[in-house]
Amino acid sequence: MARTAAVKQIRFTDKYISGLKPEAARYFRREARGFAIRVMPTGLKTWFYIYTWKGSRKHMNLGAYPGITLAKARELYTAAYTLHQQGIDPSPDKDAEQPAADNTFGYFAKLYQAWALSKHSIGYNTTIKYALPKHILPYWSDLDISKIGRRDAVTLLERVALTAPGNTTNICKVASAVFDYAIQREYIELNPMYRLAKAVPALKQTYRDRTLVDSEIRHIWKAIDAGPGDAVTKRALKLILVTAQRPGEVAGMHRREIEGSTWTIPRERMKMKVGDHIVHLTPTALELIGDAEGYIFPTNSDVPHMGRAAMSGMVARKATNREGIIRDTNKLPYYGLPRWTPHDLRRTARTNMSRCRIPSEHSEAVIAHGKPGIQKVYDKWEYLEEKKEALQKWEALLLTILN
Repeated sequence: MARTAAVKQIRFTDKYISGLKPEAARYFRREARGFAIRVMPTGLKTWFYIYTWKGSRKHMNLGAYPGITLAKARELYTAAYTLHQQGIDPSPDKDAEQPAADNTFGYFAKLYQAWALSKHSIGYNTTIKYALPKHILPYWSDLDISKIGRRDAVTLLERVALTAPGNTTNICKVASAVFDYAIQREYIELNPMYRLAKAVPALKQTYRDRTLVDSEIRHIWKAIDAGPGDAVTKRALKLILVTAQRPGEVAGMHRREIEGSTWTIPRERMKMKVGDHIVHLTPTALELIGDAEGYIFPTNSDVPHMGRAAMSGMVARKATNREGIIRDTNKLPYYGLPRWTPHDLRRTARTNMSRCRIPSEHSEAVIAHGKPGIQKVYDKWEYLEEKKEALQKWEALLLTILN
Protein backbone atom coordinates (compact mmCIF):
# COMPACT_ATOMS: atom_id res chain seq x y z
CA MET A 1 0.00 0.00 0.00
CA ALA A 2 1.34 3.42 -0.94
CA ARG A 3 2.39 5.62 1.94
CA THR A 4 1.03 9.14 2.28
CA ALA A 5 3.77 11.75 2.01
CA ALA A 6 4.43 13.48 5.31
CA VAL A 7 3.67 17.20 5.49
CA LYS A 8 6.91 19.12 5.79
CA GLN A 9 7.06 21.03 9.06
CA ILE A 10 8.21 24.65 8.73
CA ARG A 11 9.87 26.71 11.43
CA PHE A 12 9.11 30.37 10.75
CA THR A 13 12.02 32.80 10.71
CA ASP A 14 12.11 36.48 9.76
CA LYS A 15 14.11 35.59 6.64
CA TYR A 16 11.62 32.91 5.61
CA ILE A 17 8.57 35.16 6.09
CA SER A 18 10.06 38.16 4.27
CA GLY A 19 11.04 35.85 1.41
CA LEU A 20 7.52 34.54 0.73
CA LYS A 21 6.44 35.72 -2.72
CA PRO A 22 2.87 36.23 -4.00
CA GLU A 23 1.47 33.70 -6.46
CA ALA A 24 -1.52 33.64 -8.79
CA ALA A 25 -3.72 32.29 -5.99
CA ARG A 26 -3.56 32.84 -2.24
CA TYR A 27 -1.74 30.23 -0.18
CA PHE A 28 -0.95 29.38 3.44
CA ARG A 29 2.28 28.30 5.13
CA ARG A 30 2.02 26.68 8.54
CA GLU A 31 4.09 25.73 11.50
CA ALA A 32 2.82 22.93 13.75
CA ARG A 33 -0.35 23.37 15.84
CA GLY A 34 -2.10 25.87 13.59
CA PHE A 35 0.28 28.84 13.52
CA ALA A 36 0.02 30.06 9.90
CA ILE A 37 0.58 32.92 7.51
CA ARG A 38 -1.50 33.59 4.40
CA VAL A 39 0.01 35.22 1.30
CA MET A 40 -2.39 36.97 -1.10
CA PRO A 41 -1.75 37.59 -4.84
CA THR A 42 -1.41 41.28 -3.92
CA GLY A 43 1.53 40.44 -1.64
CA LEU A 44 -0.42 41.04 1.57
CA LYS A 45 0.71 38.66 4.33
CA THR A 46 -1.58 37.94 7.28
CA TRP A 47 -1.01 35.83 10.40
CA PHE A 48 -3.60 33.25 11.48
CA TYR A 49 -4.26 30.71 14.17
CA ILE A 50 -6.12 27.83 12.46
CA TYR A 51 -7.99 25.52 14.83
CA THR A 52 -11.14 23.45 15.23
CA TRP A 53 -13.98 24.53 17.51
CA LYS A 54 -17.10 22.43 18.03
CA GLY A 55 -16.47 20.55 14.82
CA SER A 56 -15.86 23.64 12.66
CA ARG A 57 -12.57 24.88 11.23
CA LYS A 58 -11.85 28.47 12.29
CA HIS A 59 -9.26 31.00 11.16
CA MET A 60 -8.37 33.58 13.80
CA ASN A 61 -6.82 36.70 12.24
CA LEU A 62 -3.73 37.79 14.21
CA GLY A 63 -2.88 40.83 12.08
CA ALA A 64 -0.93 41.73 8.96
CA TYR A 65 2.83 41.39 8.47
CA PRO A 66 5.09 43.39 8.81
CA GLY A 67 2.94 45.58 11.08
CA ILE A 68 2.64 42.51 13.28
CA THR A 69 6.15 41.08 13.45
CA LEU A 70 6.95 37.38 13.67
CA ALA A 71 7.74 37.73 17.37
CA LYS A 72 4.45 39.54 18.08
CA ALA A 73 2.46 37.08 15.95
CA ARG A 74 4.00 34.15 17.81
CA GLU A 75 3.06 35.80 21.10
CA LEU A 76 -0.55 36.28 19.95
CA TYR A 77 -0.69 32.73 18.62
CA THR A 78 0.64 31.27 21.88
CA ALA A 79 -2.01 33.13 23.89
CA ALA A 80 -4.77 31.93 21.55
CA TYR A 81 -3.48 28.35 21.55
CA THR A 82 -3.37 28.33 25.35
CA LEU A 83 -7.00 29.47 25.57
CA HIS A 84 -8.02 26.81 23.07
CA GLN A 85 -6.30 24.11 25.11
CA GLN A 86 -8.23 25.32 28.16
CA GLY A 87 -11.52 24.80 26.32
CA ILE A 88 -12.07 28.48 25.49
CA ASP A 89 -12.73 29.77 21.96
CA PRO A 90 -10.00 32.41 21.46
CA SER A 91 -11.78 34.21 18.58
CA PRO A 92 -13.76 37.38 19.39
CA ASP A 93 -17.53 36.88 19.51
CA LYS A 94 -18.81 38.49 16.30
CA ASP A 95 -22.33 38.68 17.73
CA ALA A 96 -21.36 40.65 20.83
CA GLU A 97 -23.02 44.07 21.07
CA GLN A 98 -19.82 45.84 22.09
CA PRO A 99 -17.06 45.59 19.47
CA ALA A 100 -13.70 44.18 20.49
CA ALA A 101 -11.02 46.85 20.91
CA ASP A 102 -9.39 45.86 17.63
CA ASN A 103 -12.64 46.22 15.67
CA THR A 104 -13.17 49.91 16.38
CA PHE A 105 -12.66 52.67 13.83
CA GLY A 106 -10.29 54.34 16.29
CA TYR A 107 -8.06 51.26 16.36
CA PHE A 108 -7.81 51.09 12.57
CA ALA A 109 -7.29 54.85 12.37
CA LYS A 110 -4.29 54.47 14.67
CA LEU A 111 -2.87 51.63 12.56
CA TYR A 112 -3.44 53.55 9.34
CA GLN A 113 -1.80 56.69 10.70
CA ALA A 114 1.33 54.72 11.66
CA TRP A 115 1.39 52.97 8.28
CA ALA A 116 0.94 56.24 6.37
CA LEU A 117 4.06 57.83 7.90
CA SER A 118 6.32 55.86 5.55
CA LYS A 119 3.91 55.72 2.61
CA HIS A 120 2.71 59.29 2.14
CA SER A 121 4.19 62.77 1.95
CA ILE A 122 4.74 64.99 4.96
CA GLY A 123 1.93 67.22 3.68
CA TYR A 124 -0.62 64.42 3.51
CA ASN A 125 0.45 63.07 6.90
CA THR A 126 -0.19 66.55 8.28
CA THR A 127 -3.69 66.37 6.80
CA ILE A 128 -4.23 62.98 8.48
CA LYS A 129 -2.95 64.31 11.80
CA TYR A 130 -5.40 67.22 11.57
CA ALA A 131 -8.46 65.41 10.20
CA LEU A 132 -8.65 62.36 12.45
CA PRO A 133 -8.67 63.90 15.96
CA LYS A 134 -10.57 67.06 15.04
CA HIS A 135 -13.29 65.89 12.68
CA ILE A 136 -13.56 62.08 12.63
CA LEU A 137 -12.52 60.35 15.86
CA PRO A 138 -14.79 62.42 18.15
CA TYR A 139 -17.75 60.72 16.43
CA TRP A 140 -16.43 57.34 15.26
CA SER A 141 -13.55 56.38 17.55
CA ASP A 142 -15.47 53.76 19.57
CA LEU A 143 -17.73 52.49 16.78
CA ASP A 144 -17.32 49.03 15.29
CA ILE A 145 -15.76 49.82 11.90
CA SER A 146 -17.85 47.15 10.19
CA LYS A 147 -21.08 48.77 11.44
CA ILE A 148 -20.38 52.27 10.07
CA GLY A 149 -22.66 52.73 7.05
CA ARG A 150 -23.45 55.13 4.26
CA ARG A 151 -25.84 57.17 6.39
CA ASP A 152 -23.13 57.63 9.05
CA ALA A 153 -20.69 58.81 6.38
CA VAL A 154 -23.13 61.36 4.95
CA THR A 155 -23.96 62.66 8.44
CA LEU A 156 -20.27 63.12 9.28
CA LEU A 157 -19.48 65.00 6.09
CA GLU A 158 -22.56 67.21 6.30
CA ARG A 159 -21.44 68.18 9.80
CA VAL A 160 -17.96 69.04 8.48
CA ALA A 161 -19.49 71.01 5.60
CA LEU A 162 -21.26 73.24 8.12
CA THR A 163 -18.25 73.92 10.36
CA ALA A 164 -15.26 73.62 8.00
CA PRO A 165 -16.53 73.53 4.40
CA GLY A 166 -13.09 73.95 2.89
CA ASN A 167 -11.92 70.74 4.53
CA THR A 168 -14.78 68.44 3.54
CA THR A 169 -12.93 66.75 0.70
CA ASN A 170 -9.80 66.09 2.76
CA ILE A 171 -11.85 64.71 5.66
CA CYS A 172 -13.58 62.35 3.24
CA LYS A 173 -10.25 61.22 1.79
CA VAL A 174 -8.75 60.46 5.20
CA ALA A 175 -11.81 58.58 6.46
CA SER A 176 -11.99 56.65 3.19
CA ALA A 177 -8.32 55.74 3.47
CA VAL A 178 -8.89 54.20 6.92
CA PHE A 179 -11.71 52.05 5.53
CA ASP A 180 -9.55 51.03 2.55
CA TYR A 181 -6.78 50.08 4.96
CA ALA A 182 -9.19 47.77 6.81
CA ILE A 183 -10.53 46.34 3.52
CA GLN A 184 -7.05 45.46 2.27
CA ARG A 185 -6.47 43.53 5.48
CA GLU A 186 -9.82 41.75 5.06
CA TYR A 187 -11.45 43.04 8.25
CA ILE A 188 -14.33 44.66 6.35
CA GLU A 189 -15.73 44.38 2.82
CA LEU A 190 -17.22 47.80 1.99
CA ASN A 191 -16.10 51.43 2.16
CA PRO A 192 -19.08 53.66 3.09
CA MET A 193 -17.21 56.76 1.86
CA TYR A 194 -17.10 55.54 -1.74
CA ARG A 195 -18.44 58.07 -4.29
CA LEU A 196 -20.26 60.37 -1.90
CA ALA A 197 -20.07 63.52 -4.04
CA LYS A 198 -23.71 63.28 -5.17
CA ALA A 199 -24.95 62.85 -1.60
CA VAL A 200 -22.71 65.61 -0.19
CA PRO A 201 -22.41 68.54 -2.66
CA ALA A 202 -19.57 70.08 -0.64
CA LEU A 203 -17.33 67.23 -1.86
CA LYS A 204 -17.52 68.34 -5.47
CA GLN A 205 -14.29 69.92 -6.65
CA THR A 206 -15.01 73.45 -7.84
CA TYR A 207 -11.58 75.06 -7.73
CA ARG A 208 -9.08 73.02 -9.69
CA ASP A 209 -8.33 75.07 -12.80
CA ARG A 210 -7.15 78.52 -11.66
CA THR A 211 -4.31 79.73 -13.85
CA LEU A 212 -2.84 83.18 -13.33
CA VAL A 213 -2.62 85.53 -16.32
CA ASP A 214 0.43 87.71 -16.96
CA SER A 215 -0.92 90.77 -15.14
CA GLU A 216 -1.74 88.63 -12.09
CA ILE A 217 1.72 87.03 -12.10
CA ARG A 218 3.31 90.49 -12.19
CA HIS A 219 1.00 91.78 -9.44
CA ILE A 220 1.56 88.80 -7.14
CA TRP A 221 5.35 88.80 -7.51
CA LYS A 222 5.52 92.45 -6.43
CA ALA A 223 2.79 92.11 -3.79
CA ILE A 224 4.57 89.21 -2.12
CA ASP A 225 7.60 91.46 -1.57
CA ALA A 226 5.56 94.46 -0.40
CA GLY A 227 2.99 92.59 1.66
CA PRO A 228 3.12 91.28 5.23
CA GLY A 229 4.72 88.01 6.26
CA ASP A 230 8.16 86.54 6.78
CA ALA A 231 10.84 86.43 4.10
CA VAL A 232 11.12 82.63 4.26
CA THR A 233 7.52 82.06 3.20
CA LYS A 234 7.77 84.74 0.51
CA ARG A 235 10.77 83.00 -1.06
CA ALA A 236 9.00 79.64 -0.94
CA LEU A 237 5.93 81.00 -2.75
CA LYS A 238 8.06 82.42 -5.54
CA LEU A 239 10.05 79.20 -5.86
CA ILE A 240 6.86 77.23 -6.54
CA LEU A 241 6.21 79.46 -9.55
CA VAL A 242 9.80 79.25 -10.80
CA THR A 243 10.26 75.47 -10.43
CA ALA A 244 6.65 74.27 -10.99
CA GLN A 245 6.98 71.88 -8.05
CA ARG A 246 4.36 71.08 -5.41
CA PRO A 247 4.12 73.42 -2.39
CA GLY A 248 4.90 70.61 0.06
CA GLU A 249 7.98 69.53 -1.87
CA VAL A 250 9.28 73.10 -1.97
CA ALA A 251 8.56 73.64 1.74
CA GLY A 252 10.64 70.60 2.73
CA MET A 253 13.68 71.40 0.58
CA HIS A 254 17.00 70.60 2.28
CA ARG A 255 20.55 71.56 1.33
CA ARG A 256 21.54 67.88 1.03
CA GLU A 257 19.08 67.57 -1.89
CA ILE A 258 20.90 70.27 -3.89
CA GLU A 259 24.07 69.78 -5.90
CA GLY A 260 25.01 72.69 -8.09
CA SER A 261 21.99 73.48 -10.23
CA THR A 262 20.35 70.10 -9.60
CA TRP A 263 17.69 69.49 -6.96
CA THR A 264 16.91 65.83 -6.31
CA ILE A 265 13.65 65.38 -4.40
CA PRO A 266 13.83 61.98 -2.67
CA ARG A 267 11.14 59.40 -3.32
CA GLU A 268 9.73 59.58 0.21
CA ARG A 269 8.97 63.30 -0.22
CA MET A 270 7.19 62.88 -3.55
CA LYS A 271 3.41 62.70 -3.68
CA MET A 272 3.29 59.49 -5.72
CA LYS A 273 6.39 57.95 -4.07
CA VAL A 274 7.45 56.14 -7.24
CA GLY A 275 11.04 57.39 -7.34
CA ASP A 276 13.40 60.34 -6.87
CA HIS A 277 12.62 63.42 -8.98
CA ILE A 278 15.29 65.67 -10.50
CA VAL A 279 14.59 69.38 -10.95
CA HIS A 280 16.89 71.80 -12.77
CA LEU A 281 17.48 75.00 -10.79
CA THR A 282 17.64 78.12 -12.92
CA PRO A 283 19.53 81.25 -11.79
CA THR A 284 16.29 82.73 -10.42
CA ALA A 285 15.62 79.55 -8.44
CA LEU A 286 19.16 79.50 -7.03
CA GLU A 287 18.85 83.14 -5.99
CA LEU A 288 15.62 82.37 -4.10
CA ILE A 289 17.21 79.34 -2.41
CA GLY A 290 20.26 81.23 -1.22
CA ASP A 291 23.21 79.59 0.52
CA ALA A 292 21.69 78.53 3.85
CA GLU A 293 22.54 75.09 5.22
CA GLY A 294 19.98 72.57 6.47
CA TYR A 295 16.35 73.22 5.58
CA ILE A 296 16.04 76.03 3.05
CA PHE A 297 12.74 77.21 4.53
CA PRO A 298 13.12 76.73 8.32
CA THR A 299 10.74 77.80 11.07
CA ASN A 300 11.20 79.23 14.54
CA SER A 301 9.08 76.47 16.09
CA ASP A 302 9.71 72.82 16.94
CA VAL A 303 8.79 71.89 13.36
CA PRO A 304 12.05 71.77 11.34
CA HIS A 305 10.69 73.35 8.16
CA MET A 306 7.68 75.32 7.03
CA GLY A 307 4.59 73.56 5.73
CA ARG A 308 2.02 74.22 3.03
CA ALA A 309 -0.27 75.81 5.60
CA ALA A 310 2.14 78.72 6.10
CA MET A 311 2.06 79.55 2.40
CA SER A 312 -1.70 79.11 2.13
CA GLY A 313 -2.16 81.31 5.20
CA MET A 314 -0.07 84.11 3.76
CA VAL A 315 -1.98 84.03 0.46
CA ALA A 316 -5.44 83.93 2.08
CA ARG A 317 -4.54 86.46 4.77
CA LYS A 318 -7.51 88.10 6.47
CA ALA A 319 -7.23 91.86 6.42
CA THR A 320 -10.14 93.06 8.55
CA ASN A 321 -10.39 94.08 12.17
CA ARG A 322 -12.92 92.68 14.65
CA GLU A 323 -15.62 94.94 13.23
CA GLY A 324 -14.99 93.62 9.72
CA ILE A 325 -13.43 96.85 8.46
CA ILE A 326 -10.42 96.60 6.14
CA ARG A 327 -7.35 97.81 8.02
CA ASP A 328 -4.77 97.88 5.26
CA THR A 329 -5.41 97.51 1.53
CA ASN A 330 -1.92 95.99 1.19
CA LYS A 331 -3.10 93.08 3.35
CA LEU A 332 -6.09 92.03 1.27
CA PRO A 333 -6.59 88.26 1.01
CA TYR A 334 -5.12 86.78 -2.18
CA TYR A 335 -3.31 90.12 -2.61
CA GLY A 336 -6.52 91.70 -3.84
CA LEU A 337 -7.09 89.17 -6.65
CA PRO A 338 -9.83 86.54 -7.13
CA ARG A 339 -9.17 83.55 -4.90
CA TRP A 340 -6.03 81.55 -5.71
CA THR A 341 -3.81 79.07 -3.88
CA PRO A 342 -0.07 78.27 -3.80
CA HIS A 343 -0.78 75.21 -5.95
CA ASP A 344 -2.12 77.53 -8.65
CA LEU A 345 1.42 78.91 -9.01
CA ARG A 346 2.55 75.41 -10.04
CA ARG A 347 -0.38 75.07 -12.44
CA THR A 348 0.43 78.48 -13.92
CA ALA A 349 4.03 77.43 -14.57
CA ARG A 350 2.90 74.21 -16.26
CA THR A 351 0.39 76.06 -18.46
CA ASN A 352 3.00 78.58 -19.56
CA MET A 353 5.38 75.80 -20.60
CA SER A 354 2.87 74.96 -23.33
CA ARG A 355 2.96 78.63 -24.26
CA CYS A 356 6.74 78.22 -24.68
CA ARG A 357 5.97 75.39 -27.14
CA ILE A 358 7.46 72.78 -24.84
CA PRO A 359 6.12 69.28 -25.70
CA SER A 360 3.49 68.16 -23.23
CA GLU A 361 5.44 65.02 -22.36
CA HIS A 362 8.43 67.11 -21.28
CA SER A 363 6.29 69.54 -19.27
CA GLU A 364 4.59 66.63 -17.51
CA ALA A 365 8.04 65.24 -16.66
CA VAL A 366 8.99 68.58 -15.08
CA ILE A 367 6.03 68.40 -12.69
CA ALA A 368 6.51 64.63 -12.08
CA HIS A 369 3.24 63.52 -13.58
CA GLY A 370 3.63 59.84 -14.47
CA LYS A 371 2.41 57.95 -17.50
CA PRO A 372 -0.56 55.86 -16.29
CA GLY A 373 -0.58 52.28 -17.46
CA ILE A 374 2.84 52.60 -19.10
CA GLN A 375 5.47 52.92 -16.41
CA LYS A 376 4.92 52.08 -12.78
CA VAL A 377 8.50 52.83 -11.71
CA TYR A 378 9.49 56.46 -12.20
CA ASP A 379 12.75 56.99 -14.11
CA LYS A 380 14.38 60.07 -12.62
CA TRP A 381 16.89 60.33 -15.50
CA GLU A 382 14.26 60.31 -18.25
CA TYR A 383 13.97 63.62 -20.12
CA LEU A 384 16.70 65.16 -17.96
CA GLU A 385 17.94 67.57 -20.65
CA GLU A 386 14.40 68.21 -21.88
CA LYS A 387 13.27 69.16 -18.35
CA LYS A 388 16.23 71.49 -18.02
CA GLU A 389 15.38 73.19 -21.31
CA ALA A 390 11.71 73.49 -20.30
CA LEU A 391 12.54 75.27 -17.03
CA GLN A 392 15.04 77.55 -18.75
CA LYS A 393 12.43 78.59 -21.33
CA TRP A 394 9.84 79.11 -18.60
CA GLU A 395 12.26 81.29 -16.62
CA ALA A 396 12.92 83.42 -19.71
CA LEU A 397 9.19 83.93 -20.24
CA LEU A 398 8.62 84.63 -16.54
CA LEU A 399 11.33 87.31 -16.48
CA THR A 400 9.78 88.89 -19.58
CA ILE A 401 6.40 88.95 -17.84
CA LEU A 402 7.85 90.46 -14.66
CA ASN A 403 9.76 93.15 -16.53
